[in-house]
Amino acid sequence: MITLNHVQKQFGSRVIFKDCSLQIGVRDRLGLIGPNGSGKTTLFRLILGEESADGGEILIAKGVKIGYLPQEVISFRGNTILDEVLKSLTNITSLQDKMKILEEELSSIQDPKKQERLANEYGKLQERYTLLGGYGLEAEAKRILQGLGYQKMDFDRFTDELSGGWLMRIALAKILLQSPDLLLLDEPTNHLDLASLIWLEEFLANYPGAMMIVSHDRVFLNHLIDRIAEIEGQKIDLYYGDYDHYLEEKEARIQILEATYKTQQRKIEQTERFIERFRAKNTKSSQVQSRIKMLEKIERIELPDKEKEIRFRFPAPARSGHKVVEVKNLHKRYGETVVYQGIDLALYRGDKVALVGPNGAGKSTLLKTLAGVLDFEEGDVVLGKDVTRAYFAQHQFDILRPENTVFEELLSVTTDESQTELRTILGTFLFSGDDIEKKASVLSGGEKSRLILAKMLLKPANFLLFDEPTSHLDIPSRNVLEMALKQFQGTICLITHDRHLINEIANKVIEIDKGIPHLYSGNYEYYLYKKQQISSEERRQEVKNEAKVRVEENEKVEKKKTKYTAKEERRKRAQEMDQFKRQLSGLEKRFQEVEKSLYDATQKLDQLDQKLSNPNLYLNQQETYETVQNHKQVKEQIKELTHLWEFLALELEELKRMNIPATAKE
Repeated sequence: MITLNHVQKQFGSRVIFKDCSLQIGVRDRLGLIGPNGSGKTTLFRLILGEESADGGEILIAKGVKIGYLPQEVISFRGNTILDEVLKSLTNITSLQDKMKILEEELSSIQDPKKQERLANEYGKLQERYTLLGGYGLEAEAKRILQGLGYQKMDFDRFTDELSGGWLMRIALAKILLQSPDLLLLDEPTNHLDLASLIWLEEFLANYPGAMMIVSHDRVFLNHLIDRIAEIEGQKIDLYYGDYDHYLEEKEARIQILEATYKTQQRKIEQTERFIERFRAKNTKSSQVQSRIKMLEKIERIELPDKEKEIRFRFPAPARSGHKVVEVKNLHKRYGETVVYQGIDLALYRGDKVALVGPNGAGKSTLLKTLAGVLDFEEGDVVLGKDVTRAYFAQHQFDILRPENTVFEELLSVTTDESQTELRTILGTFLFSGDDIEKKASVLSGGEKSRLILAKMLLKPANFLLFDEPTSHLDIPSRNVLEMALKQFQGTICLITHDRHLINEIANKVIEIDKGIPHLYSGNYEYYLYKKQQISSEERRQEVKNEAKVRVEENEKVEKKKTKYTAKEERRKRAQEMDQFKRQLSGLEKRFQEVEKSLYDATQKLDQLDQKLSNPNLYLNQQETYETVQNHKQVKEQIKELTHLWEFLALELEELKRMNIPATAKE
């Protein structure tokens, strides 16, 4: 569909791409990664034709439609939210406008002949509108908007009222509704909450076209992409598989490259020693010249510069009391909308809590209440002994002094850190070179967020509250934040759409559902596991309830029967017993099959573990790739089989306890 052949691109003396090639097929799902400034946005602009290549060619198949979501906030003015999304469908909106004009004319014209002519014309437009799916598109637009966090009551609001994050959701909705052949998405999850992110993930998983995604959310990439295109050293390197596999394969490639480099260096050193030793001997002159030419022809292997691994231990905060904060009988409402009605909650020293729940559930309201920046109508929020709070909100920029530089802002909270340490911390949060001399007044929203985060982590309170701390951070910076929060000795409460961060940091998850907090003691995976268990239990309870209803109905029918003979009754019971035995036998057989498959898969995983522990494997790149892929597939297979085994075991137990078979045995 799209082919880049030997593309070259540079800005002034700075080379971005050097002899780069890439192909994007009709169903490809690529993750585009690379350091900030490596050329990800430039690659998008080259594909869109907004930038021209200095060399090579970019071939795009005829008729290919491309949808592009940039990182920058897009401004929309003068339309309602729904109309702005539908406006993106130019053919449809043009027909709608014409139909509205004809409707107005038809209502004002009295002449029957003119009415008939306009009615015929209106019918043709209506037929065309139907063929283009016009009547279904409005429903689809509403579905997409709701998936991205808008409520039905929002559809008629004007876009002029919206913040930048909500405008970006409209831009995304417009692109998804257009359904182009190729989606170019630059950080699509930056402005989404967790519920909207999961909805987008499911939407894109079933998307019929191709996509190239720039994202710092590794879970999002793992669920959606089948190839990674990494921009590094002015090249584009392809890795087949998801982001986790990319990390494994890149490490394997580096090991192979280093081994090959060492072998080549030994050979070069041996050749150079031979040349030095026999350079002066006439009898060896031809051999010496031959080796000199050989050295000149060798294509020297170059090792990539190793990325510096940044690690920090941020200053330990003052120790708080055991109970950090207690919420008692909290009531909170916005006008007529009740958010919380008499909830109780307590957090303790060392808790690292993630707040999750659907959009509008009240997560930010609870976080702001705990942070002491939001009033409430009734109840108490009691801080524990020696508790100090620090609150991070994406738009809480008034704590920055506009006249200060970035470096001066960080310097204002330092204690005994050196200038080198401060510069390193700023570099971690993407401030490097002349960036640290920027005035706070000229920083973008993302830059301000990163600076506030750096200040918080340099001199933390003992109770930290975060609202989307990873927005605008790349994966290396997220790793630094993750390490800092892991080693933090105080208490944390955060809202984030980064599921990896929740999984690594949280020891408790609080789900807000219809104004009620539900506590899960564990990380994000445990939370999902318990939710799945609850759903399974609810399904089993529904089955039991249905069975109970059927039994009760049968009993009522039995009481009304007066003409059944004893023979007919025995036959019916025998049929029920036979049906139960067949159901039980089938379930037991399926259980045994799954149990054997699980055993075989476990044996296979042990074999693959042994194979991966053999260093000789990594000398063969293809075999390494296949082994890693097999290992990953078998692990996933074991996970699925384990869940199925547990479900079947519970179903067997439930079936054996059911009353219907017992009745049949009487």
